[in-house]
Amino acid sequence: MNDAFTADKRARFRKLLTLAAESPFAGERSAALEAAKRLASSLGMDLEEAARACRQDSYEDDAVEQRVHEDREAEARKRRANQAWMWRTYAAYAYDAAASRMRQKRREEIQREQEAEEEQRRVERLWRSGNHRRSHRQRPRKDFACALIRETALPLTEIAEITGLSLRKIVELKLKMRPHAPAAGE
Repeated sequence: MNDAFTADKRARFRKLLTLAAESPFAGERSAALEAAKRLASSLGMDLEEAARACRQDSYEDDAVEQRVHEDREAEARKRRANQAWMWRTYAAYAYDAAASRMRQKRREEIQREQEAEEEQRRVERLWRSGNHRRSHRQRPRKDFACALIRETALPLTEIAEITGLSLRKIVELKLKMRPHAPAAGE
């Protein structure tokens, strides 16, 4: 192999021979063949020697190209395998994260429900004990109960339901509101 037969010159020589073999025009074929002969003679070879050198280099180039191609394919397979592994890992993490978010959301819902139930129980306890908060915009419950006893003919059980006081307290208020009668001995 001649050192002056560089890769560019080999490529040009191959293209000229291809054109000389495949061109549909006779003039183009002969011109390509003459150009290939001139290129070979400038390198100190005849047409056959240049073709053999080109073919031998072509085989070597093909072998190198084949190795490069195989290396690229192996790298691509490795990259695809890594990418598939990354997607599987990402999918697993995404699934775990979604499941965790759903569990957290459910815990928060349960906590809100429990807090609402506890608040309801607390309100009920306050109403039962009579120590519930009073709005400053409303009458006190005992005064309201006294007004209902004095001004309406509602049964005492309904007055107890309306005011939230126990029936015992309503009866106590009614008894205390009676006009004071003088004692028999006075």
